Amino acid sequence: MVKNYYIQQDREICILNLVPKITRTMKLTCLLLCLSIGMALASQSYAQTTKISVLGTERTVAEVLEEIEQQTDFQFFYNNKIVDVNRKVSIDVRNEDVFVILSRLFKESNVRYKVIDKDVILTTIDVVGADQVGKKVSGKVTDHLGDPVIGVNVVEKGTTNGTTTDVNGAYSLMLTSDNAVLQFSYIGYTTREIAVEGKSDVSVSLQEDSQALEEVVVVGYGTTKKVNLTGAVAQIDNKTMENRSVTNIGKALQGVVGNLNMTVSGNGGAPGSTMDYNVRGTTSLSGGSPLFIVDGVPADNINNINPADVETLTVLKDAASAAIYGARAAYGVILVTTKKGAKNEKVTVSYNNVIGYNHATCIPNQVNSLDFANAYNIASLNSGQSPMFSEEHIGRIKAYMADPEHYPSNIPNPNNTDYWSYATLDNDNVDWFRAFFKPGSWNHKHDLSVRGGTEKSNYYVGAGYYKENGLLRYGKDRFERFNLTSNLHFEPYKWLRGDIRVKFSRDKNNTVSEAYNGDIGNWVHLATTRYPNWSLKDPNGHWASTSHIYKQIDGGRTLDNTNVFSATGALEAEPIKGWKINVDYTYRNTARKESTHDKAVIWEYTVSELPVMAPNHDAFSTLQAQTDYSSFNAYTSYEHLFGDHFMSVMVGQQLELSKYDYLTAMRRNLINQDIPSLSTAIGEQTNSQTMTHWANMGTFIRANYNYKEKYLIEFNARYDGSSKFQRGDRFGFFPSVSVGYNIARENFWTIEHIVNSLKLRASYGSLGNQNVGDYLYLSTVNVGNNYGYLIDGVRPNYLDAPGLVSRNLTWETVSTIDVGVDASFLSNQLNLSFDWYRRTTTDMFGPANALPAVLGASVPQENNADLRTSGFELNLGWRDQIGSDFSYNVNLVLSDYISKVTTYNNPTKILSTYYEGQTIGEIWGYKTAGIIQTEEQLKKIPDQSYIYGNWTIGDVEYKDLNNDGKIDKGKNTKDDHGDLAVIGNTTPRFSYGISLGAQWKGFDLNIFLQGVGKRDFCPPTGGNSGVFFWGFTGGFGSNMYEETSDFWTPENTGAYYPKPYNSSEVYKNQQPQTRYLQNAAYLRLKNFQLGYTIPQTIMSKIGLQRIRMFVSGENLFTITSLQKNFDPELLNGSWGAGKVYPLTKTFSFGFNVDF
Repeated sequence: MVKNYYIQQDREICILNLVPKITRTMKLTCLLLCLSIGMALASQSYAQTTKISVLGTERTVAEVLEEIEQQTDFQFFYNNKIVDVNRKVSIDVRNEDVFVILSRLFKESNVRYKVIDKDVILTTIDVVGADQVGKKVSGKVTDHLGDPVIGVNVVEKGTTNGTTTDVNGAYSLMLTSDNAVLQFSYIGYTTREIAVEGKSDVSVSLQEDSQALEEVVVVGYGTTKKVNLTGAVAQIDNKTMENRSVTNIGKALQGVVGNLNMTVSGNGGAPGSTMDYNVRGTTSLSGGSPLFIVDGVPADNINNINPADVETLTVLKDAASAAIYGARAAYGVILVTTKKGAKNEKVTVSYNNVIGYNHATCIPNQVNSLDFANAYNIASLNSGQSPMFSEEHIGRIKAYMADPEHYPSNIPNPNNTDYWSYATLDNDNVDWFRAFFKPGSWNHKHDLSVRGGTEKSNYYVGAGYYKENGLLRYGKDRFERFNLTSNLHFEPYKWLRGDIRVKFSRDKNNTVSEAYNGDIGNWVHLATTRYPNWSLKDPNGHWASTSHIYKQIDGGRTLDNTNVFSATGALEAEPIKGWKINVDYTYRNTARKESTHDKAVIWEYTVSELPVMAPNHDAFSTLQAQTDYSSFNAYTSYEHLFGDHFMSVMVGQQLELSKYDYLTAMRRNLINQDIPSLSTAIGEQTNSQTMTHWANMGTFIRANYNYKEKYLIEFNARYDGSSKFQRGDRFGFFPSVSVGYNIARENFWTIEHIVNSLKLRASYGSLGNQNVGDYLYLSTVNVGNNYGYLIDGVRPNYLDAPGLVSRNLTWETVSTIDVGVDASFLSNQLNLSFDWYRRTTTDMFGPANALPAVLGASVPQENNADLRTSGFELNLGWRDQIGSDFSYNVNLVLSDYISKVTTYNNPTKILSTYYEGQTIGEIWGYKTAGIIQTEEQLKKIPDQSYIYGNWTIGDVEYKDLNNDGKIDKGKNTKDDHGDLAVIGNTTPRFSYGISLGAQWKGFDLNIFLQGVGKRDFCPPTGGNSGVFFWGFTGGFGSNMYEETSDFWTPENTGAYYPKPYNSSEVYKNQQPQTRYLQNAAYLRLKNFQLGYTIPQTIMSKIGLQRIRMFVSGENLFTITSLQKNFDPELLNGSWGAGKVYPLTKTFSFGFNVDF
């Protein structure tokens, strides 16, 4: 293939004939700046020792240069409007070095050449013609950091008069017009035009052209030019994640890639929490996440990868681009490529540091004890109960609030005066969220890397350390991560290349013992169950039993450590030009060890200050889990350019094997609390172990063809086998095809000065989904211990009866059609990419037909459900430069999807499960007429006895939609749903991200906003799960917050909430309904970063390459109409709506140093 790089100025666009080497080109400037005499001599050694023969008559200069490139590793850089490469020459040079050939080739011309390593820059000297006016202009061209840019083409617009910058970025040019406009262009930078306007010095600063930098895109088993892409692929570079004070990659990806949907995991904002990934919405009702590929090898997740080690991240969205990965790619593919060294790159040591302060984004505000007592009494009276807070009790609350330093927070228990009263009789005044959580905490992150290279090898070694402290006020909770990445590339021969990649990570979670509260997020749930009058401390200053603070301080610890080690060895042979043979093998071990000390602690002190121990807390448990994973790939590819026709084909095979071993043990009654272990306990012991394995085998093929990079076609196919299915159903064939049309490369395209590029894309393909258990085709028996009944004084082991086995369960099939367009306008300043897709999932795993209960066994799943998801993605970007120092960029990412069930085994279409025609995320509820205000209105309301028997003023009135005079759910089916209606949808719609950037004289500003345009949230009903929204939810667990205190009373008839109840009667007003349906759309300032890079002139004096300092913020503010007790990213939780460890806003400072 032709390897010339040149600027085709007559079309005003940059054409890169060898895009895969663009990174090397972009580093050319740095290489030249660092050039020394020794390097020059080293460069000449290759040029002088490489002998070439070139023969021919009446050949163009371009043909000669191309032949040199085909025989050697040289590549040429020139401007085709300055250097005449169409000139015909006759040449006969045999076995000479490149200097001899170039001297003869450009003899008696104004072309000059410079050889740097294996790069040859062709320039011209000024020749003053008769038409030139003799006006000379000169100047210097630099990048946005102030460093000189070498080889920039400087052309007088509308003429062939031009030159290039030298090693100092300087140029001079004789003009032909008094009204000259200079064009400055260089590969990888945005072209600029400057009017001379009589000036003799015209200096300019060029900005990197992000489109050109992204021209090489990582795809499955290789890379390709962006211009040749036919599938739906998005790629971002490491600048997106640079200097973010985040735990993992996922937290830096929200809103960055269209339809890469990131949601906060179940741990919320706890230290070390992760993100859940989704590509293009719901793929299957059985759930699933994308396939992660790290440096070509499948990974369980990418949460343990250091963001500082990432070079690029690519998302394969449609079936055509992901089909090469087959069975595990049904939910999309995320490719992570880590950083590597470069050939002949000088040693560079980089250190990055970030120190941040975390503060909770959303903490509910409890009302004070007096307001709570009055509200609670109102709710009790509404329920026909006696007030819980007597006048005497309320008097004590008032007295304590007036003088908390001297008035006791509690009284002795009237029934046992040596114990303090418990809970309800207390008269403290506590905001339990502030009691459990402190205002903020610190985190810090350090990254150190070394990279470099020689002619035969290159390397990158990176190490990272991150520590995040949590928000628990009294019990420490913290997360630590250590990363080590090593990438070594070697080329012992020109035809043989190899890689050795080693990665290691260690995650350490150190939290308050989970034996007390299930998980760290339960402290939020616990705060909702504490009434503000309950005591934090007793009058003697000891922690009260109701506070649970003793658990944070002395209740033991849960230590959870996970080590991940992986090693990959890869070889690539190229026996002949264009034919490559690749093999690689990876071994990965994931080892997790968790230990929990359920420590016996003092629960409370009596009035006489005698300690009372907490009951049922004295045990030690341990968990050990290990996964051994192996992957082997062997594939071969061949590519060739036949004139204007380019063809490539690849075929290969992948083998995967994973073995999993999970062991837990627990024993009670420790004889020594200071040495918690199984061997130092003497009580009841339980053990369990799970061992599983799975294997995949796939054969894949890919074929590409393009004509002049104008007409494009790609075919992918994979034949996969999975051990998760029984023999006869284990294999599936999954093909795809995609086409593209670069219409702007047609000769008839005459608006290239406005629309610089325009590509149309379309694809169709299918994928398999193996997201099922490991042994569904086998009849299994579960073995348990500690049966619920005592036999001879002990709890025996037991066996469960096996369930039925499906003999027909096989692959789900995911088929996707995608149509897209990529375009750039106005000298590539405006860029647009748009995709529309429809994905159909057939043969999903769904419920089988019901069998008689007398059978006594569960019914297995069958392939009997279908789903359809449709959506779009839009990426719109603009960049510009104002003057010589200021540039800016704006980027918008917008995406949306909606999913519908098209087939499901629910013949009655009951609303409590999936049904045919259902839109995923539907909220069924009542439409609300309002709150009943008068007796006359009460008499006219429909019969609402189906919901509850008694209705009064202050309750909710529902609308009678079917006009039958009563409010009910009918048969609760799609065809007979009574007065229910679809009132909303929980699916996040119109997800977006907005990036704003600006650079000025070494300063850089980056702002990133992320949000969701439409989403509904229906507060839950029942128990304590909806306490954040409703306040009083009936009985224990009710509470009152500032946001929930506006409830109906005869004195407050315009309230937002209905009258409160202290019983299950409250549920009648808390049905899913339109009045209390919440708009969960939001806009969040996800990241703000302001940096300053010290000029290179100063760096050179102190012996450093680069220093950048910055301040940064994460989650700084949020705009939403959601009730203020909720964070829009934490609407769900295992303990109830919003009851999750809070997210944090982070303020950071850091610096980057390159040595």
